[in-house]
Amino acid sequence: MNLLAKIRIYGALILGLIIFNSCEEKGDFGLGSDDVAPIEFQSEKISLNTSVVWLDSIRSNNLGRMLVGEHSGSEFGEISSTGYIGIDLNESRHPSLDEEAVFDSARINFTLNSLYDTSANNRELNIRAYPIIEEFKDTTYITRNSLQRSNQLIASRDIQVEKLDSVYAIHVDQAWASQIFEGIRSGDATFDSQSAFDAFFRGFALTHEGSSQNVFGIVPGASFELVLYYSVPLDDGSGGFSNRRIEMSSTGRPSFHNLTVDRSATDFSVVQQTNIEYPTVPRLVVQSGAGIVTRLDLSDLERFTNQNQGAIINLSEITIGPINDLQEGVPPPPSLFLFITDERNTVIRDGTVFRAIQRDGERISVLARDTPLQLIFDPDTRTYSGSMTKFTQAYFSDVFRRNEIFLYPSNMNLGASGFSVNTSNLNIKIFYSQLK
Repeated sequence: MNLLAKIRIYGALILGLIIFNSCEEKGDFGLGSDDVAPIEFQSEKISLNTSVVWLDSIRSNNLGRMLVGEHSGSEFGEISSTGYIGIDLNESRHPSLDEEAVFDSARINFTLNSLYDTSANNRELNIRAYPIIEEFKDTTYITRNSLQRSNQLIASRDIQVEKLDSVYAIHVDQAWASQIFEGIRSGDATFDSQSAFDAFFRGFALTHEGSSQNVFGIVPGASFELVLYYSVPLDDGSGGFSNRRIEMSSTGRPSFHNLTVDRSATDFSVVQQTNIEYPTVPRLVVQSGAGIVTRLDLSDLERFTNQNQGAIINLSEITIGPINDLQEGVPPPPSLFLFITDERNTVIRDGTVFRAIQRDGERISVLARDTPLQLIFDPDTRTYSGSMTKFTQAYFSDVFRRNEIFLYPSNMNLGASGFSVNTSNLNIKIFYSQLK
């Protein structure tokens, strides 16, 4: 008998057994039946102790965005941000300028990639550019850093921002730009090397000075450039001129922003020192850029574990919201990370990232490197939520336990938005099963 025939015979026998057994009387099968009666499904909320912490080291350099602007009127306080950016002399591409070359004008070109207030109104950028008179250092700049600038106004313009990712321009002071042009023409050593140029001009300090209220994201790098325009006579003897340009971008040059928040007239005015817990604020708060985070104490998980030995954790879910209303046009952070902290109240480095709770579904450690758990914001319910089942299972099994967690916004370095929430609107709920 060949193999195919044997398989068919065995298949028929198995089918017959299934049909025979199905003829026997069976009771209803379900959660309330005798088949699963020994298993009880329950849920429980975990009590949370909470506080607000102001972190001290939010990096603001080499991010692809500098924040520039001012904003007041939110529950978080008055926001102010200044951008600092260096210029690449680009000396290898300087043209040979003879006496017939005529300097025409200069301008700063730049691109915007974000707005604090995204509404159609309130989009006037009153931008001002001053020379930096303090040397950039070879260091990581944070939002609390700043550089001294002079009072010499090099460029200014009031710009109505119609759309993002478009090029905007500021006309530069003619006398200041002409000095650079003439230095290049004459072969002045100041304009022969980057180091000599840095001693002459450290870079731009960019501020927002006007009546409008918004914070803008300016793109550093190739999108930010100082351009000198000049013309030379045509070689055909017609008396006409050919327009030329000298380009100096900020590619490879340092840039960062200083962001400050004055909370003195807000409900969070008590928050005055970094890395200190403030448990008595009226609401919990998270604010990007400013470094304000909410700290969770998960120690009630230990009580839950001790009282439910032998249980199986089916689902553990964290929800934050609904959050309080924000100003129209100002969205909250798109998502939140659950970063691990300790008694020092700092974020903890794990290689190039911060140590965080691992998202569910990953087979590697409960501590994340590249796949941290994110709580996603739902604009319809105005709630952040996510599953932290893997972490809770590890805690319950005593594989890994840590009680101190930060709610850390995913756009901490790149924005200034935030939200507040009442303590009653922050919950961790565990769904579990156990034998009766």
